[in-house]
Amino acid sequence: MLRDYWYIACASMKLRGSPVKVKVLDHDMVVFRDARGRPSALLDRCSHRGAPLSIGRVVRGAVECSYHGWRYDRSGECIHIPSLTKERRIPKSCTVPSFPCAENDGYVWVWTGEGEPAPLPAIAGFSSRYWVQGMVEAQCASLRAVEINLDWCHPYFAHRWTHPQSYRIRVKGFSEGRYETRATSSGMILFAPPTKTDDAPVPAEPGIKLTYELPDRVSVEFFRPYHTRAVMHFVPTGPSSCRLEYVRTRSLPIGRRIRWESREPLLFAQDRTLLEGGQPWYDRDGGQFERSVEADWSTIMVRQIVEQAASGQWPPTELPRRRVISVRG
Repeated sequence: MLRDYWYIACASMKLRGSPVKVKVLDHDMVVFRDARGRPSALLDRCSHRGAPLSIGRVVRGAVECSYHGWRYDRSGECIHIPSLTKERRIPKSCTVPSFPCAENDGYVWVWTGEGEPAPLPAIAGFSSRYWVQGMVEAQCASLRAVEINLDWCHPYFAHRWTHPQSYRIRVKGFSEGRYETRATSSGMILFAPPTKTDDAPVPAEPGIKLTYELPDRVSVEFFRPYHTRAVMHFVPTGPSSCRLEYVRTRSLPIGRRIRWESREPLLFAQDRTLLEGGQPWYDRDGGQFERSVEADWSTIMVRQIVEQAASGQWPPTELPRRRVISVRG
């Protein structure tokens, strides 16, 4: 797991009066707002008897354990123990580990690394668009969920009648084409049609553009007939599970700028069914059964990016800066 990064804990609109239980990587956390409205994240475990703080309540900006009423501030320091008499002081060891926590672009973020946190991630153009926001739990590895959203060849089969590629192939049939990948300082870009030369800049508005940014963000953009965008974060919650936090643009800029949807979009459900169905085979032998062809380059590339980042070899030194792949689709 890539730890020296910011990850989404939850949507801002979901963090109101009560504490929220979340899992990021292998950390069970409780997230709450302090008395000034700032988001705070602690390990979801009272230092007294281990009860989950997330089933407690927030009292004057501190999270209170529902077992014996111990309260913790945003730094994890215990500030109140009801059972102590007036002459007793709270032991300094009665603390709970805390995580750097911040808020930006409709999300509460937590830092899981060591040392000084990196600059907080931003979603480009977030404040100028209208969005639908949602969350989906998935029983598959985060990287596999990232891969399927960078897979050029699956939409016709996986997303019949829910993806533009499905309609195009049904009307025009299969044809040969090409897509281009480029390594970036934060991951990779995949787009089509490809540029003509190695030194040509990435078009401002290609037909389709897929972007991967470490550690877990995929952006999908269609520019024709009009510009639509989905930004997805596949937050790891274990070796074989993740949580999809997503926003997608709305066509009509009316009403609230961010609207929550509780129902899982069909396109996401179609992907999830495939990924969850295949995950047990990866759990059994680590994917040794896999075979790949040239058209799979985009998914192979994202694996190499994650492997290099995990080993500390980042920015990449061996990935091709640009590659054009011929595909039939």
